[in-house]
Amino acid sequence: MRFLEKISTSQLLTIIRGASSFREATAYHAASPEPRFHEHVYEAMKKKGLSTLDMIRKTGIERSYFYHLVNGEKRPGRNMVLRIGLCLDCSLTEMNRLLRLAGLSELYARRRWDAVMIYAITHRCTMEQANDLLIEAGEDPLYTERHP
Repeated sequence: MRFLEKISTSQLLTIIRGASSFREATAYHAASPEPRFHEHVYEAMKKKGLSTLDMIRKTGIERSYFYHLVNGEKRPGRNMVLRIGLCLDCSLTEMNRLLRLAGLSELYARRRWDAVMIYAITHRCTMEQANDLLIEAGEDPLYTERHP
């Protein structure tokens, strides 16, 4: 486990505020760089006991594209990250972290589309259920093709 994951955000803020130099304030970050999106997804898949093929089936993402994502060769769009996160049964905090790691904006409760997704995530909806909620709310769906 990386050192940054062992201390709370408030503890880290205390360290940064009390640092006498920039180097001291960021020393923990240099020792524990944030994982990249594809590394984080791969670790989450391992923790859940899911193979790449399992995720391809669950997300409905085209096989070669998914391999490019988990190998770090492509950067996913927001809907792809959300599909992956839903299939990994991410909490809202975990989902927002996935979005940040992919270089995307977090879910924002003031946006209606995002509010539907926040509801779906916090109520542990499946990807299909989340998509149905978006359609029911008159919002653009997460995906348009149907999955088995």
